[in-house]
Amino acid sequence: MILGIDIGGTSSKFGLVDDGRVIARARIATTGHANDHAFADALAQEARQLAAAHGSAITSVGIGAPNANQLTGIIEMAPNLPWKHDVPLARMLSDRLSAPATLGNDANAAALGEWRYGAGRGIADLLVVTLGTGVGSGFIVNDRLVLGSAGNAGEVGHMTLIPGGRSCTCGRRGCVEAYVSIRGMLATYTEEGGTANVNDVKGLADLAHANDPAARRVFARSAEWLAIALANAVCTTGPRRIVLFGGIARNGDLLMAPLRDHFHASLLNIYQGRVDLTVSALPDDDAALLGAAALGTI
Repeated sequence: MILGIDIGGTSSKFGLVDDGRVIARARIATTGHANDHAFADALAQEARQLAAAHGSAITSVGIGAPNANQLTGIIEMAPNLPWKHDVPLARMLSDRLSAPATLGNDANAAALGEWRYGAGRGIADLLVVTLGTGVGSGFIVNDRLVLGSAGNAGEVGHMTLIPGGRSCTCGRRGCVEAYVSIRGMLATYTEEGGTANVNDVKGLADLAHANDPAARRVFARSAEWLAIALANAVCTTGPRRIVLFGGIARNGDLLMAPLRDHFHASLLNIYQGRVDLTVSALPDDDAALLGAAALGTI
């Protein structure tokens, strides 16, 4: 049985995955442990109890986490996690669970999950973009996840969209993430003259559905910016399909209708009609766990 683990800033979810289905799940707090070793101890103990309760043995472990390097198995000084140093979590959990463990960036995990279980099944060349607090991405090229020489390739969210533009959390300016993440969309709402008190994408969507003009302009502008980024990414690896993952994409036609129009208008001619653009097919509650579990199969 594969153990899929999704490490988050406040809580860490884990579940037993069999044939693309999450058959049992649990979670522990990421914070409040004495150190990273105590966290690994607690996680391994809870995982063993979950497996025992279902009469299963853990045969492999896949872990999705921010700032995770798949080549080294190390979480590298993730700013939103409690430990401000490198954490070799793959080795720590492999030792504790006596099973091989693969650690990967959470966006790469999402890409593998879509490729193995979701909207990317059977697609040899795939791009998955996660839209949420940040903008993450994972590239599958010729049925292989692209990692690059240092294990951190494929950052669509940190491609420069507007030179000298908004500050990004990465320290640069004008990144895609500074415009198309939740934080970026809220900034756009303010710039567009929006006056409502809103702090998440659902609130923006509700305003847009109620014909708030500033909120509607947010989705229109965000669609145009994202289309440019995706069209540029297509020029790099030529994916057959692009899958959008995360709450921002799950607002019906507010984003997707203008995005499709701008995307096809932005595409290089040789790619016209050759790239599908769709939304994740994985169930919201299971997507992160299935993505992490997919890491445990490689």
